[in-house]
Amino acid sequence: MPGTAVHKRDEAALPFRVLPEPDLSDLPVEQLERMHEAAATVLQCSNDLAEAGKSIVGEVLRGQGDFLTWKRYPDGDVFDEPNHSQYFYHAHEPGEMIDGENGHFHLFMRPFAIAPELRPVPLPGGSDGKDPADRFVHIGAISVDAFSRPLRLFTTNVWVTSETLFAAQDIIPLLDRFAIEVAHPDPLVNRWITAMVAFYRPQFEGLLRLRDEVLAEWAARRPLGEVIEDRRLQNASEIGVDIARQIGRIESLLGI
Repeated sequence: MPGTAVHKRDEAALPFRVLPEPDLSDLPVEQLERMHEAAATVLQCSNDLAEAGKSIVGEVLRGQGDFLTWKRYPDGDVFDEPNHSQYFYHAHEPGEMIDGENGHFHLFMRPFAIAPELRPVPLPGGSDGKDPADRFVHIGAISVDAFSRPLRLFTTNVWVTSETLFAAQDIIPLLDRFAIEVAHPDPLVNRWITAMVAFYRPQFEGLLRLRDEVLAEWAARRPLGEVIEDRRLQNASEIGVDIARQIGRIESLLGI
């Protein structure tokens, strides 16, 4: 069973859940190969930027003045309209982030354009009033340090991003469609973010399922409509990540 934890950064927060390392041994060889290819892309993008004296975070912040807490970078976010994908980067106050964290990328998709048959989770009061085409879902976030090294992945409660709540089982298939293929702010940054979702596909899936479990646990004691707006419940699920360890697990299963 997943463990529970409360970050020292906010002892008043409701417990989020820590996802155990997913078992990769049951994955099809084809998926493991896709994850391995994505890992190569992650490393190549980081290396290419480093050789040019740049970094993932540095390119997202480039030319935008001081790095301000809570401000979203780059200005206006990054949208890939054909792929219905979006992201932005920002940071919280140091006491609200884990040790060594510089900030995190929030990743989004617009499900209606991809799967118009999907419906949001029913909530008291009925529709959220949004045009279906404007509804977006938060598929997860990637925390990094000042050197752009990934530290953890996590999901959030609905109020954090003002997303529309869809069931994890409906959103998970969309993970394979997430892609940022625009040039702004840097093609290598966008390839890195796209590849990170493919590389850690099992973790993103597990985190979304665990998020639903957390919301359901709290909704057993009070209305779901209140739970998703409760400021004490910020992050719902998370897992620490290590690129070398993930590659090692994949290569062991592929016999490389």
